[in-house]
Amino acid sequence: MLEMKQIIRTLEGVTDLPTLPTVYSKVSFLVNDSRTTAAQVTKVIETDQAITSKILRLVNSSFFGFSRRISSIHQAVILLGFNTIRNTVLSVSAFKMFGTGSNGMFDLKNFWKHSIATGMLSKILGQYLEIDMDEEAFTAGILHDIGKLVLNKYFPVEFEKALKKTQQEKLVLFDAERQVIGVSHAKIGEYLVDRWNLPYGLVETIALHHTPGVLRSSPKLVSLVHVGNIFAREMQLGFNGDFRIPEIDPFVYEELETTEDEL
Repeated sequence: MLEMKQIIRTLEGVTDLPTLPTVYSKVSFLVNDSRTTAAQVTKVIETDQAITSKILRLVNSSFFGFSRRISSIHQAVILLGFNTIRNTVLSVSAFKMFGTGSNGMFDLKNFWKHSIATGMLSKILGQYLEIDMDEEAFTAGILHDIGKLVLNKYFPVEFEKALKKTQQEKLVLFDAERQVIGVSHAKIGEYLVDRWNLPYGLVETIALHHTPGVLRSSPKLVSLVHVGNIFAREMQLGFNGDFRIPEIDPFVYEELETTEDEL
């Protein structure tokens, strides 16, 4: 069993622990300037071929549902808008830093599908409930499980034990991690994105997406991602390591001003 302070010590000693890429920082800076043009944002994104390729694959996927093929980053910037393209760059960059493919029991391709689905479903749910946080829900939904990527890369032995326990006992991975490792992916994800100095609401949502009843400052965002994550599992969109679908925390019905039947 590990403690969070042991994990932090280990991660602080890792020389290749990912930091936010320059592309995201530059795009974020441009988006915050009202004089910025689509051509300027495009030029920055296209300096990173891997991010460019992944963004184009993503915007042409069924998740976005465009009727025609998007063949260039410039098209994507114009169609998605500055805020969405910035958040897409953030999400794509985060996954790019942890590699691709499969590693033992943890299939990164299916994990990516689950993450994108959670982002889209969280956003759609917010629109359905008339909660004005489309971009926040989309980004937080995609990044909600980023702590699993940290565990998979830097604590592979412990993480595989948790995955095996999840499979054998039909558990939610969040519970198996705490039993086997001592710390959950939510806590580790919180540490990583806080280290990246991302907005507090995003940090909080990553930390609490399994426990939305722990009230802090962004309960609606946490609630949207909590439900979006569960919907993605119920719809079998990708796979996040859970061998049991979590139950919706009753807290979210009150927070989202809805009912189980309406959802």
